[in-house]
Amino acid sequence: MTSFFMKVLNQRAERLITACDEEIMNIPLMSHGVKICATPRFYGNELVTESELLEEIKECTSANVIGTRVIELLLKNRMIHKDAILWLEYSDDKKKKVGHAIIIK
Repeated sequence: MTSFFMKVLNQRAERLITACDEEIMNIPLMSHGVKICATPRFYGNELVTESELLEEIKECTSANVIGTRVIELLLKNRMIHKDAILWLEYSDDKKKKVGHAIIIK
């Protein structure tokens, strides 16, 4: 079963969803010389399924997602456009890429 880490943050009328592929948690990634690392503090420690994640994103006012699988899922469900993806490199393997996207509704 495909799993993602997810966190829901509610503040007044805003609902932010953060999500990342399970396998990239705590792995350093690079973008234009800047190191980025998905951590439980930001992306949460609750594991959810594809359908649970999609339901939460449908109801959010914004989302911050990172990972190849989560990006593919959101592209497939037409929740993001391919031109809105920032591609990051693994720190130790420049050939491997991980997508990052922000959704604002």
